[in-house]
Amino acid sequence: MKKQPRNIVLAVLCGAMAVSACSCAMSQTYPVTVDGEQLRAGIYILEQQEALNSAISKLREEQPDLDTSAEGFDYFKQTVEGKSFADWINEKALENCRGYVATERLFDQNGLTLTADKLSEVNANVKSLWNDENQYAQYYYGVSVIGDYYEKYGIGEQSFLDYEINESKSSALFTFLYGEGGSKAATQEEINASLSSDYLALNYFPYELENGATAQSFADRIAGGEEYEEVYRDYAQAIADAEAAANAAAAETADSEESGEIANTDSAEAEAAASAETAATVVEKAEKDSLIQIMKKSNNAPSEEFVKQASAMNNGDVKVITVDSDSGTKTYVVQKLDILSLTEKTKDTVDTIRTELKTDEFRELIKSTGAAYTLTTDSSINLYKPETLTK
Repeated sequence: MKKQPRNIVLAVLCGAMAVSACSCAMSQTYPVTVDGEQLRAGIYILEQQEALNSAISKLREEQPDLDTSAEGFDYFKQTVEGKSFADWINEKALENCRGYVATERLFDQNGLTLTADKLSEVNANVKSLWNDENQYAQYYYGVSVIGDYYEKYGIGEQSFLDYEINESKSSALFTFLYGEGGSKAATQEEINASLSSDYLALNYFPYELENGATAQSFADRIAGGEEYEEVYRDYAQAIADAEAAANAAAAETADSEESGEIANTDSAEAEAAASAETAATVVEKAEKDSLIQIMKKSNNAPSEEFVKQASAMNNGDVKVITVDSDSGTKTYVVQKLDILSLTEKTKDTVDTIRTELKTDEFRELIKSTGAAYTLTTDSSINLYKPETLTK
């Protein structure tokens, strides 16, 4: 929660965080001390990498048309927020170090602990990186295990472990403060406002029948009071029947062409039986898939136009939505539901909303807490140049 999920395994430190040829042979250094807590070089390098990622994101925001893939492109010839790329990274890395310590302090001050299971999980994941052979690492980096790759650039197993534990503490701290029942949690009014403005609750299915009942006839049945699940099941059965008939006809034609005679009746019947079995599976699946769907509007799925038309519907409305696209016209039978009435169904969505509403506030808490700490650096920090992060 302190940062974006790292996923730094395999991909981070992209290419070569070459600190210097001699750095790996050096004794442990502590480039930064925050509020009296010395941070290992490995922690600083990880925070420096995080700062690089932030700088790249910020640069893309400021210059969305910048072609970073152009031959000869150099990030370090760019500026971010009026500062040189390197200076911005250096400042952000130190801010991140403050945040690292702030997370530790706030976690302890609130009387929190990580469960034994969580610590065991984190330890096992890190141990795996340092002990288990990895084909991806072998192919791209020429090392057998990921841990060797990090060690090569000055990040030891203990530093990596401490960093991952700090990340777990950050998540636990956020949940304690901003999760359901937390002292700083989003109010129900804030959550309802987000549910209503940012999400849709729908029952819908794409209409793909070439013959038989029309999309409007299915919509009329739902609007007339029939349960959506029953109508959807009938539609799924119609689709399955059509597929079974098509498969049987195809099998009969294939037998006829192969033998040059009238179709082999046994073979055609076998194909039809197999299709009928498939149809039964489709209907069963259709019943399970007919559950209410909670959709985030900004995802624009299944299409932007679909979301636009569905958003304009009133709760309880049933409508046939038609959307034109490059691949042709798509038709949907849609029932819009009152999302605020679906307490059980929206539990996971509400958890997501709590995070979305309060992530910036949490980051500011970490930042402001860390800003109040004293911070000193020693000469070893000069070994870790941000320019080496992209070479």
